[in-house]
Amino acid sequence: MRRSLAIFTICSNNYVRMADILLRSAKARHPDATTYLCLADGRLREPDFYPAGVEVVTASELGIRDFEDFAFRYDIMELNTAVKPFMFLHLLARGHDAVLYFDPDIEIFSPLHPVLDAIEDGASFVLTPHLCHPEEGEHYPGDIGVMQAGVFNLGFLGIGACGESERLLQWWARRLRYQCVNDQPGGVFVDQKFMDLIPAYAARMRVLRDPTLNVAYWNLQQRDLSRDADGTWRVDGAPLGFFHFSGFNPRDLTRLSKYTTAFSGAAMEGPLLALCRAYADRLVASGHGTLPDGLYAYGRFASGTPIPEAVRRMYRERHLVWAGGDPFETYESFLDLPAPDTWRGAVGRVVTNLMAWVHEREPGLRQCFDLRTREGVNGYFGWYGRHALNLLRDRRLLEPVMERLGDAAPPTRQPPAQAADEPAISVVGDFHAASHGPPGESHETGWRALRGLVAGGIRVEGVDAGSGPEAEPGTALGAASGAASGAGPDVAAAPGAAHPDDHRIVGRATAPVALFRVDAEGLPAVVARLGGALRPDAYRIAMPLWALPEFPAALLPACDLVDEIWAPTRFVQATLVRALPGRPVPRMPLPLEFDPVTPLPRAALGLPEDGFLFLCVLGRDGLARRNPGAAIAAFRRAFRDGRRHDPRRHLVLGVPAGSLPEADLAALRESMGDDPGLHLVEAGAAGGGLPGLVAACDALLSTHRSEALGLPVAAALSLGRPAIATDYSATTELVSPATGYPVDFRLVPVREGEHPFHAGQVWAEADPEHAAWQMRRMVDDEAGRRVRVAAAAAHIRGEYGFDAVGRRQAERLRRIRQL
Repeated sequence: MRRSLAIFTICSNNYVRMADILLRSAKARHPDATTYLCLADGRLREPDFYPAGVEVVTASELGIRDFEDFAFRYDIMELNTAVKPFMFLHLLARGHDAVLYFDPDIEIFSPLHPVLDAIEDGASFVLTPHLCHPEEGEHYPGDIGVMQAGVFNLGFLGIGACGESERLLQWWARRLRYQCVNDQPGGVFVDQKFMDLIPAYAARMRVLRDPTLNVAYWNLQQRDLSRDADGTWRVDGAPLGFFHFSGFNPRDLTRLSKYTTAFSGAAMEGPLLALCRAYADRLVASGHGTLPDGLYAYGRFASGTPIPEAVRRMYRERHLVWAGGDPFETYESFLDLPAPDTWRGAVGRVVTNLMAWVHEREPGLRQCFDLRTREGVNGYFGWYGRHALNLLRDRRLLEPVMERLGDAAPPTRQPPAQAADEPAISVVGDFHAASHGPPGESHETGWRALRGLVAGGIRVEGVDAGSGPEAEPGTALGAASGAASGAGPDVAAAPGAAHPDDHRIVGRATAPVALFRVDAEGLPAVVARLGGALRPDAYRIAMPLWALPEFPAALLPACDLVDEIWAPTRFVQATLVRALPGRPVPRMPLPLEFDPVTPLPRAALGLPEDGFLFLCVLGRDGLARRNPGAAIAAFRRAFRDGRRHDPRRHLVLGVPAGSLPEADLAALRESMGDDPGLHLVEAGAAGGGLPGLVAACDALLSTHRSEALGLPVAAALSLGRPAIATDYSATTELVSPATGYPVDFRLVPVREGEHPFHAGQVWAEADPEHAAWQMRRMVDDEAGRRVRVAAAAAHIRGEYGFDAVGRRQAERLRRIRQL
């Protein structure tokens, strides 16, 4: 007689709501069973998130040797299936005599007597076939699809404790350590295809051809689903055992499964539609489908860079054993190491391990580019810069290659000699914006470029971009190009305030090197405007900002006005290197360190003294790029949603004074509604600028669509405030899981009117649900928040402090002179 029954499922956090329905239905039909959830993910701290009365066992607790290596090898679906034999062995070791597995997208409707009777009679494995009769119809899967995917559906598996089952579970576990891959053309379909061998290997296995068990899209055309007046579900006249909702979308009742065209449209009617609607209603009510993908614990490197399928495949094929420790920590660096047996004659054109693997996998690339030769390597770099992003999905895996290319290109010529009484460099920027327009991105970043050079011990002078004999009020570059740069709003002192480096501003550039902190779309006008105020033989450097991934062809002629280009971020550098092959485009950060400021008084701004304030900073370029709608949506989901309602949390929308047209302000106010926790503050007029507002708040929330620089985020991190930011564009260099709270996103087209040169461009749409999770995590985990704040401040000082940037700039100037 059975002494102990265990019923379990496996899922990641995104399927926990489905698992709850399954395990409740299991417990209702078998109250004596112990129910388990094997979590192929990290455990969340969200209260009441996991099913009550269910023991949660994480995959990392199953004793799988080198678990990090195991988890890194597989994507989310592969990992969820790979842990199955290990969980069976774990439960058998705990003394259970019968162990039943069900996929989380199953609901049990009747006691499982046929399964348990088979185990009671001595079965080691109990399996259900996909099909019990030949199926030659036009819809997938049919006979051929079943042959490819496996005879038995592994959404269900029963195990009876015995020597045979334990021996074969150990075999299965050994196979799935390395070969649980979705490769149907190669004869393997995750864990499932291996079970085709069980009838040959297990003398005591049982195949249950009971039509009431494991009813799903693949066999429903051979079975008759009905419902009695009392609500009892039947299949071929017998009570339904369990239904498998594989591929079901609860928000689309027009089809049963995404995996087949059968049971869609008019075929979704009668009992089937009623069954699906009842299941869908419970899933939607439970919040299924709203958990952000960005919460998956094994989807990213430790740095925060997403792990693409191509990298997991490379890892599986190249490294049966990985000797580098935790691959989540170390493999990203390995990808960027030089590959053996490739030509290395040019500085910067180093074929990396990742580049070599991509080349090796594609016969066309091997045919076109011989990596043992200069010509082959040069040609491959051109291809890689244009097309590799389609494979890698995230720019961060491409940026190191682009950085080497941009940094390695030599200066185009030598600057004229510096006289003893001359400064070494002239910085042309928007220094006196208050005299010819409102201060903006160019105003702030011009001063930062100058201050960085001063910190590097370089004799520097500044020339205002709006000065010169042809200057007219209101024609400053900052007003003309702020919408395109994406640098950030004015985060300097109040307009018109004296700057400590004002004495360095002169009327004529005399240095042998000129640095234009000017965006490309305004550079020709500035050069023309200054005219004779510029030294004609100076070595010219541009430092443009561009917030979109493709640099417009219309702006390329502006780059011909300078000898080289300094890219302030890796995001900008990768864009420019791709657009300007062979040109020197070294990465030269702007200083992002902020001097300590006195917080603006909350009371004077109409803000609550004792609430926790999130700040969303808007810019002068309208609402599209900063995307305040996503910030408002995230705030409401985090703290205004049912049981999560928390009036102590507030969202402040900070707008530079006088920067937005009234129509935008009106739209913003309308989107805020009458929630007393939403506040609109026009900063700057009260003195202290936006740094004072940042210091007055507790955290920064940036749901931007793209940033070329990310000054608001830098201000928060430098001033000791935690930052939540879209995990895209330049802010990825500032906000990582170690230094802040990155927010997942999807790429969307830039629409007309949202940004100059929008055609064919994409940018990020932040996931409000993930932002909401990050907001709650930040508030609830004060100790973790303090750790990230400290790490962020150290990161800003070490990489983007005035001294660090000054040393880097000085070294580049020395290299230019030594040509």
